[in-house]
Amino acid sequence: MKRAILILTAVIGITLLNSSFTTISINKPLVKKNKFTNINVTATNSTNDGVYVSLENNTSGGSYSFFIQPNTPDGAVIGQIPESSDSYTVKLTSTGGAHNMWVYWEHQSNVTRLSVSGMSIACQSCARIQIF
Repeated sequence: MKRAILILTAVIGITLLNSSFTTISINKPLVKKNKFTNINVTATNSTNDGVYVSLENNTSGGSYSFFIQPNTPDGAVIGQIPESSDSYTVKLTSTGGAHNMWVYWEHQSNVTRLSVSGMSIACQSCARIQIF
C-alpha cells in the first residue's frame, strides 16, 4: 500500500511539475482599423505673406482650417484630412498681397483669394497647395 501511495504521489507530482512548464498561449488584442486613413495636406509658399486655408467637405459637412506660413518650403505638411473621394470647397486667403495660387488642378494668377468648389482633394497627390 505504501508503494502504491508513493507511486501515485510521484505521478501527481510529475504531472503538476510538467503543467507549470507548459506554454500558455496569450491571444493578442484585436486592433480596430479606422474607416479612413489620414493623408497629409502639403503646401509650398515662396512669398512673404501667410495664407489661410479652409477646406469644407461638401459630402459630410466637416471643415478643416490650416495656415501656410510665409516662405514655407516645398512639400511642408500643414495638416491632415481623412482619405476619401469626398468633394471639397477649397478657399485660400492671402494675409498680404496678390499671388499665384495653385490647388490640385485649379490655378489663378495675381489674386489675394481663391475659392474652388467640387474638388476631390483627399488623396495624397491631390492635397497639395502652392503659393508663389
